[in-house]
Amino acid sequence: MSPGVITAITAVRVGGRARVIEVDGVAWRTTSAATIRLASIREGDVVTLEALEQQVDEAERQALRDRALAVLAYRERSVSELRTKLLEDGYPPESVATTVSAFERSGLVDDVRFADSVARSAAGGRGLGRRRAERDLASRGVADDVAAAALDQYMPAEGEHARAVELALRLRRTNERVDRLAARLVRKGFAPFVAFGAAREALSDLPDDDSVAEDPDL
Repeated sequence: MSPGVITAITAVRVGGRARVIEVDGVAWRTTSAATIRLASIREGDVVTLEALEQQVDEAERQALRDRALAVLAYRERSVSELRTKLLEDGYPPESVATTVSAFERSGLVDDVRFADSVARSAAGGRGLGRRRAERDLASRGVADDVAAAALDQYMPAEGEHARAVELALRLRRTNERVDRLAARLVRKGFAPFVAFGAAREALSDLPDDDSVAEDPDL
């Protein structure tokens, strides 16, 4: 096999980690910046494609595992989030699928554990409504049944009103109006009818003229 020259190593997008390796002016492979560093390749290198492929493959396996561990060390991720992050970094879909599956089998990434963590946080310090937590889990690729199980455990639907009242009592201000307090609860992810009921209850000890002017269209 005749040798070629690495004519360019370019970023897929500004600020991103994905890189395209060009050999003899033709795009040859997309990988990560970390792979390039580990493989110790640079523009101008004279290579054979067979040797270059072996060199990049070996570096990529190590870089991919290291990157996956670093992503999970930063914070808990869903399977979908981890997969998306690695793909964005330029790793090949087949390699990403293999690595993520291995991490699932070893318990390093687990959607059940992740959903439980999100639900606990939403019900606790973040003070979110169930609908907001549902949206958060869905946006992170967690399956509906896994999300529902976590929410039923930590944010049961029958306790939504009580959670909304508790939050409303914390959020209410001097001379608060029902509609404004309810709007803040809606933004936290509570259904409008739950938000209005909780706002009324939280403001029930205030003079009537401080809790009027409800917005029926909220």
